[in-house]
Amino acid sequence: MKSWCLGGGSGTWADRVYEALRRGVNRRLVEYLKENALSRHGGKVLEAGSGTAGASSLLASAPDVFGVALDADIDALKEARRRDPALPVVAGDVYRLPFKEGVFDLVWNSSTVEHLEDPGPALAEMARVVARNGHVFVGVPYRRGPLGFQSLISKTAVGVWLGPAFSRAELLDGMRRACLEPVGTVYYFFHVFIGVLSRKS
Repeated sequence: MKSWCLGGGSGTWADRVYEALRRGVNRRLVEYLKENALSRHGGKVLEAGSGTAGASSLLASAPDVFGVALDADIDALKEARRRDPALPVVAGDVYRLPFKEGVFDLVWNSSTVEHLEDPGPALAEMARVVARNGHVFVGVPYRRGPLGFQSLISKTAVGVWLGPAFSRAELLDGMRRACLEPVGTVYYFFHVFIGVLSRKS
């Protein structure tokens, strides 16, 4: 099962409910990122591990924001392109981002890192392509939130689909290991997720 669709795939009733929930989460995340990670002059934004890139579309619609969505899943990018033909999408690997060093003002993802075997190199790549004084944001399932039981079901199909949950300390440590300075923490979707915003100094 792909992490961006539920209940038999795109168009099913379960997937429509899931998509509606995701839209609500995305709206709040985009507001947080606009207020805390972008200047009033906008900037260049990369969602590194975008899935169907609903949040990227919302961010890219803000004044003076140039948004790019990157994912390894071609089907997810096709769905993103179908929904928003104007959004630039790139098929790529979060471990080897196909961009020069320091080109983005914000690099971010939510519900991506938990699906990576080794998040460290991906965080380092996100740090590489963000500009000095730019921001990196990562959101993951929160171990002390409603998904605290995840470790008990980690080997089941649902557990694999959810991915592991993280503590705040683990997420902060991952950011610091990528030479990023954490500047803010946010809990969202009823504390199901925790996000850490960091700055590249």
